[in-house]
Amino acid sequence: MIDQFIASADGQLMGDDKTARRILDQFLNHFMLKNKICTVTTNLAAPNIFFAGTLDQIDEDLLSATLSNFYVFLSHTGIVSQSASRDVVDYLDTSYDIINGEPELAAPEDDYQDSFIQQLLDELSPAQADTSANVGNRQLINPENYDQAYVITAKLADFKPLASRTFVIKGSSTIEELAETVILMFHGDLAHLYDAINEQTEEFYTQSEDFVPGGMTKVKLDLATVSLLNEKDKLTIHYDYGDGWEFKLHVQKIQPVTNEELPHVQKARGYGIIEDIGGVGALEQYYDDYQKGQVDPDLLDWLGGEAIDLNAVDINELNQLIK
Repeated sequence: MIDQFIASADGQLMGDDKTARRILDQFLNHFMLKNKICTVTTNLAAPNIFFAGTLDQIDEDLLSATLSNFYVFLSHTGIVSQSASRDVVDYLDTSYDIINGEPELAAPEDDYQDSFIQQLLDELSPAQADTSANVGNRQLINPENYDQAYVITAKLADFKPLASRTFVIKGSSTIEELAETVILMFHGDLAHLYDAINEQTEEFYTQSEDFVPGGMTKVKLDLATVSLLNEKDKLTIHYDYGDGWEFKLHVQKIQPVTNEELPHVQKARGYGIIEDIGGVGALEQYYDDYQKGQVDPDLLDWLGGEAIDLNAVDINELNQLIK
């Protein structure tokens, strides 16, 4: 992975590839393995924790640039999502600011104890205060739209060919129910963590106590309702922080509720995702192999012996899944 990065366009931006190799060797083969963080996607806070403990040994600009460019490279290869890559860069910037304001955090540690890691995470996440405090004075229901129906389009981000859904959901549904509906209709099984972001209000809907993107306000998924959304609002739902699935939502219309059972899928294109396949890059590779009739036998066995046609979708099946 290090060799591929150094040889890539992202790696070529690094003037000192020998130091970059040394940084990534320490990060991937020493720090992450030592702390049982087995892959680069297991914990996106790992780069800035490593940054804090290594700052006294390596030039801070080169250290930050190497880690940032490495995660940009990972996003270009499909190993992490572009939003995850941006989060890492933001975390590193925040870590740099805090360390320069709190020099004691930069003291080298022979061993990264859990208490040290938790202390750093707490320092780096001012938005990690109790969620109720963040939402206590916020309106979580809009009475005007609470009894209305929302027509929403959703698509799987960064994947070609297009996989999309048009569906209707009640304004009284929670954002949690909205997120789960979307994940299910794209054939996710809800086995992983998820969150949602309203790009207009800069609200981050989550049940987690982890990082909140800079400038966002944290709101609990099961408290906020769809009725808060307005026509033309755009949301992003993140699912499975390892595979890094992103679903882009767009509120098309708010209309009176009919006798139709909701939520309900009106239109669909494309199958959706395959759980644990490795994200968009791996899904596109599978799609290309399927089109050529060259699906890897081991992967086919992992799928249960039957290949999945990513062009095929059954609306009736989708409506059964989201009931």
